[in-house]
Amino acid sequence: MSGITRLKEYAETHGVGYTLRRLGEKAGQVILGTWDRQWRRERPTEEELARQRANPPAAGLISVVIPVYNTKESFLRALLDSLEAQTYGDWEAILFDGASDRAETVTLLDRAAAADPRFRVIHAPENLGIAGNTNGAIAQARGEYIALCDHDDWLTPDALWRVAEEIARSHPDLLYSDEDMMTENGRRHMDPHRKPGYQPETLAADNYMSHLGVIRAELLRDAGGLREGYEGSQDHELYLRLCRRTKRIAHVPYVLYSWRKVSSSLSRRHLDQCLWAGCRANEDLSPIPVVAVPVEKKIRLWYDFPRDASMEAVIFSSSEDACREALADLEAQAPWPGLRATLAVTDLKGLTETLNQAAAESAADYLLFLDAASVVETRHFFRELLMYAQMDGVAGVTPVLVDRKNRITFGGWVDGRNDQAGLKNGAGGPRDRMNKVHNVDGVSPACMMARRDQFVPFGQRDPERRYVYTPHAVVLCEDMAVISA
Repeated sequence: MSGITRLKEYAETHGVGYTLRRLGEKAGQVILGTWDRQWRRERPTEEELARQRANPPAAGLISVVIPVYNTKESFLRALLDSLEAQTYGDWEAILFDGASDRAETVTLLDRAAAADPRFRVIHAPENLGIAGNTNGAIAQARGEYIALCDHDDWLTPDALWRVAEEIARSHPDLLYSDEDMMTENGRRHMDPHRKPGYQPETLAADNYMSHLGVIRAELLRDAGGLREGYEGSQDHELYLRLCRRTKRIAHVPYVLYSWRKVSSSLSRRHLDQCLWAGCRANEDLSPIPVVAVPVEKKIRLWYDFPRDASMEAVIFSSSEDACREALADLEAQAPWPGLRATLAVTDLKGLTETLNQAAAESAADYLLFLDAASVVETRHFFRELLMYAQMDGVAGVTPVLVDRKNRITFGGWVDGRNDQAGLKNGAGGPRDRMNKVHNVDGVSPACMMARRDQFVPFGQRDPERRYVYTPHAVVLCEDMAVISA
């Protein structure tokens, strides 16, 4: 497919305005180095690096496992140099070579091992693939923690020190850092990925953890290491599996790892294969039966849901007639067997108390809160929200709220902001986030579904509960006063 054809398809999906904005952002990163300059400003100073070398955290040996196969010499050398430059010195790197037949790869590995005993090279008689080669390295690791690393990527000098700092502080079972991309020649950095803390629903739809991933060795071995058959999403499958075993998970909020943009990489050449592997991982590991299929280059999940659940719609407005009209529209557009309704006539000042009281008096399994000015535009609206509202620990689910021009008015609170407002629905935004199911910090009473026994009253917070945004249910809602309530 030509670049012009891809650009046309992107513009049709995301809109011309957003496409031009993204082109400008990409051009700024590639040509002007907008992120590259910021990345360099964020790097530790020489004084800071010296301080780290003089003050190693008490984290013990960290084993970096690296599957190798016919790696280009310049790529592998850059990785090895980045390891030697680490300010945390208590590490080993197990380089498991899957029978490379490129002489420069084998020679460089042997020279590295001869020069620094921390490089431990294993020459296997055959190539076992990325999962098998990684497992071969894991089997030889001696550290209490194991870091997963690709053979053509790069670590910042403070990467292992920051990891060790978190290990010494919280003793997690699994930790991961922020990351970015770098050009194939390694001269420029771009596309920073600032990650959230552990978010189960986000992880199911998208392997946001990725690199740098570090796992307690005992847990990794007990889980069986990487599994073959998930090539392209082997890390995603591993993280899904590990997160079912532990909740001792830490996010290290520094860009410590750089992916190299190599055109021959599996994720670039065979995106469909990677997506199907991620879908299989979800089907195999989900505690709720699920069908997963790649749709528009994303993992689309259809969980089983309680079709016989009782549902109460709490529809609110300052006008009873408006509430009745909204109920009739809801029953016509998105029917649900035996739907009950509470019509809450209230002004904005008394909204929170009125909705909380309606929830307390309800006997239904699930509650739907809906502003009477909102119009449901998705036929399978209840199913899309129920799939996530049923999950333990989920206090509420929000659809995407849009205006009459199909621009997002609300897609969940993140860090106290509704920062995707105004974006064309379907454009996706940074990392295509708004086109994927993901966790958010909070939702709006304008439209929200909750399992009654998990509902957290409006105006209150429960750190043990989480909220979910789904783009697969759409509601027309332009009432910004209620959205912000």
